[in-house]
Amino acid sequence: MIHRGWIKAQKMTGRKILYLITPEGMANVSRLMYSRFQETLHYYHYTKDLLTAYLMKLYQQGERTVNIYGTGQLAEITYYAGISTPLKLNTIISDDPSKEKFLGQQTISIENFLSQYSNHNNLSNQKIIILSTNNPEKLTKEINKHKNISQNIKIINIENILKNNQ
Repeated sequence: MIHRGWIKAQKMTGRKILYLITPEGMANVSRLMYSRFQETLHYYHYTKDLLTAYLMKLYQQGERTVNIYGTGQLAEITYYAGISTPLKLNTIISDDPSKEKFLGQQTISIENFLSQYSNHNNLSNQKIIILSTNNPEKLTKEINKHKNISQNIKIINIENILKNNQ
């Protein structure tokens, strides 16, 4: 970068060197940051569009409600993609006890969700869709503890959906 003129180096005492960014270097950093921002924004919209199309397909197959498992960035994109569809968001499930709310929605723990679902006689025969945005293995392990409802729950790993659509 010194040879390109983006950084100027000045020798100080002993082995210390002072590096100063040049105006050309600052312009290049700004250009790279803008380019990275554009790339990230494009990826966000692309991901949201893929998820919206997938959720619309679920709706066309007869699904009406979904649950989101996770409270990370992918869960946020999944939430916003779901708003663009006629699907109803039932619950946001979190395994992080410090996350009581996510995007203005109340969250519920895996254990509470499963116990509520298994204790309602009228719900225990209903099919439940869970869109998993993190650690589906942990979710599957918890679901398998509830033998009476495990066959009615379908986990959709959102990361796999995105990987298969690229």
